[in-house]
Amino acid sequence: ARGLAQATMAQAAENDGFAHYVREHFADFLEQWSSEPSASLDTSGTDNDARFDYLEQCKTMRDDDRTTLYVDFQHLEQHSVELADAVVSEFYYLEAQLRVALHGVMSRHHPEAVMADKEYTVSFYNMSTLLRVRDMKSDCVGKLLSFSGTVTRTSEVRPELVQASFQCEVCGSVSDPVVQQFKYCEPRKCKNASCPNTAEWRLQIAPTSVSRFVDWQRVRVQENASEIPAGSMPRTLDVVVRGDTVERAKAGDNSIFTGALVAVPDVAQLSAPGERLQVVSKIDSHNPTDGVTGLKALGVRELTYRLVFLASSILSADTHEGFANIRDDSEDVRGKPPTGGMVIP
Repeated sequence: ARGLAQATMAQAAENDGFAHYVREHFADFLEQWSSEPSASLDTSGTDNDARFDYLEQCKTMRDDDRTTLYVDFQHLEQHSVELADAVVSEFYYLEAQLRVALHGVMSRHHPEAVMADKEYTVSFYNMSTLLRVRDMKSDCVGKLLSFSGTVTRTSEVRPELVQASFQCEVCGSVSDPVVQQFKYCEPRKCKNASCPNTAEWRLQIAPTSVSRFVDWQRVRVQENASEIPAGSMPRTLDVVVRGDTVERAKAGDNSIFTGALVAVPDVAQLSAPGERLQVVSKIDSHNPTDGVTGLKALGVRELTYRLVFLASSILSADTHEGFANIRDDSEDVRGKPPTGGMVIP
């Protein structure tokens, strides 16, 4: 047991070092990348940030009160192949580190725009490989990737609780922030050592609390007609978009989605429509099964997880070349990524 604990601590330290490496080098990339080869050598001028693509975009974020920075993945590959490979292979794990790096850049260059409750997001686009809906399988979970498909349905925009604080109904103590894991998560027990409460909680939603909501929308995407094998039914995939990315896709759009594939709990699929789950305590002639009943009629629906794509950017498949304007949010450019006038290969 002691050896296992030491191995776990060593793995945690290694992961921390890896995360620190990515955070620092990604911040360097944001501050140093320029489409002008001589920009990093020429520091003359009153507004040197304009010579660096992402510092200029940070300035635009400050002026327009936006929280999402759009990064051309081809730029990251040209800057550092090692960093790009790390982001692709461990994107879901490293996403928080990328946000911290962006927050640090904004704090250094535009401290007046940084507030304690403002959460910045990094959104990638223009990936080297474009997958199909049918390619989205469990071996892709957690990786940064892009796929194309046709939008068939979009939900209304709703608030999503992403971080919450709770007040104990027994002693009144306020819990530490609880990060929500794709479902409503409460504290396991009260942080007051003398309080036995494990179930009675009140969500704190006052402006002074640390509970945080973001815009949320679900998009149903079907594989393109040209990609469906003969004799097969079209595959579909649910895409979740948050923050500045909501309302960027509409039914009928042929779009490119960039983000990460994740596995989320699907408890509702345990039961057939209208059927109530029951747990039985003994086996008899009237109760021939033990545990959850009704599984015989469910087929493969006893699986309790399903794949969902968390999209950080949505780009129209018809806008794969030319220019896109990052400052325009009008209907005629919906789905185009903010690229600040940069050419999309």
